[in-house]
Amino acid sequence: MMTNNINFEQITYSDETETGYIYFTEPEKFEYYSELLPENQEIIIDLGKEVPVVGIELDGKSAKKIAKLPIEQRSFIKKSDNDGHDYYSLSFEDKPVKQSISYERIVEVKFLFADDECLDLIGIEVYSDNPDYIFIQQKERESKGMLKKILGRFGK
Repeated sequence: MMTNNINFEQITYSDETETGYIYFTEPEKFEYYSELLPENQEIIIDLGKEVPVVGIELDGKSAKKIAKLPIEQRSFIKKSDNDGHDYYSLSFEDKPVKQSISYERIVEVKFLFADDECLDLIGIEVYSDNPDYIFIQQKERESKGMLKKILGRFGK
């Protein structure tokens, strides 16, 4: 079970190593191993034994996109598809998607590219409600906080 106290940024960029990292979970809590996304060698997926994805490391041009994102945009946004299914989206650029790629058995994570060669990463979508994923926990805490505020206004 994850704690409610998350003391690190969910999406980071290091000027020193020129790499970006997108945390799905707290990495010290899970065993994981790393695999390259075959379609784009700048994307390294940390796959977990207890959770499908622990995090994603970005190098090269893909990492630079995190560096350019304002801090307030460095988070997943909960959205719904046309069928009413919820998913979480992280967008680096507002461009049309030409390719959507998943890594082997991890079909709930989609890498979105603006080109057919899969070199221009523009976003990531997560179609999972895994309670260990940080962005899902944050949204649940925000929802509970809003519910408390609403009930407090009405004296309940």
